[in-house]
Amino acid sequence: MADEAKYRVGMVSKMTGLSTHTLRMWEKRYIAVLPKRTEAGGRLYTDADVERLRLLHELVEQGHSIGGIAKLSDADLRHMAASFSSTPSQPAAQHLPELRDRVMKAIEQLRIQDAELMLSRAALSTEPSEFLQSVVAPVLVEIGERWQRGEMRIAHEHAGSTVMRGLLFSLMRLYPAGDARRRAVIATPATEDHELGALMVAMLAAMHGWSVLYLGPDLPAEEIAYAVNDTKADLLMLSITNLEPKDSQREIAAIEAAIPKRVKVLAGGRAASALPESRVQILQDLSVVETELSR
Repeated sequence: MADEAKYRVGMVSKMTGLSTHTLRMWEKRYIAVLPKRTEAGGRLYTDADVERLRLLHELVEQGHSIGGIAKLSDADLRHMAASFSSTPSQPAAQHLPELRDRVMKAIEQLRIQDAELMLSRAALSTEPSEFLQSVVAPVLVEIGERWQRGEMRIAHEHAGSTVMRGLLFSLMRLYPAGDARRRAVIATPATEDHELGALMVAMLAAMHGWSVLYLGPDLPAEEIAYAVNDTKADLLMLSITNLEPKDSQREIAAIEAAIPKRVKVLAGGRAASALPESRVQILQDLSVVETELSR
């Protein structure tokens, strides 16, 4: 029966070609489908849900915005799909270099709403880790490098950072705390005011089911330690971009001394540095961070 809810989210992901991340976003933000729930809270989909998701996926691949078509009837979606050529489109990932160029052009011209729209659409159709590594991080690096060369003004750097900060916050909110037994605290240490790296790993942690307490930038060691101890966190993640090595080492050592040894501590960012005797893991690759988070 078409109305029997029988497919779990992993199977639907395989049947439709949509990642579980995209399915969750389309359901939460656009109510593209309304899956039923098991007693344990898992999602179950009908044949009709699967057909609708396939149609939506096809139309988005053809260039339609999910926000513009998510509330259309199944009949309207079938009619729209029939009007397109059956030639398969390129995977979304192949368009990411072009997307980066268009986002950079929009920021260069201070067309911030255009940049936000392009990034939001890409986030809906790209795996989170790939989106961070192939879009967000390269754009931020390019903005910083062009500012240092005098090709962009401080206004461009601030505008680009504001766009990314708002986007990452909104994406992080799409992942309600999963397993409350896995708690993570994420912050940057004292005098470190660059928080976008911390926001990126906060989003990844939330995506992997961690209950995330995001503290933001520039926190004294004692405040970070207080948050870890008060929440009984299992994981502390620090983003360190601009500190001198001795300052990074001092802050990390102070935090380590004030939290239990059972707490795993990960630090990342180009300036992250710890003393030789430290138990902190220094990770510079988001894919490695994601591996740690998925354990």
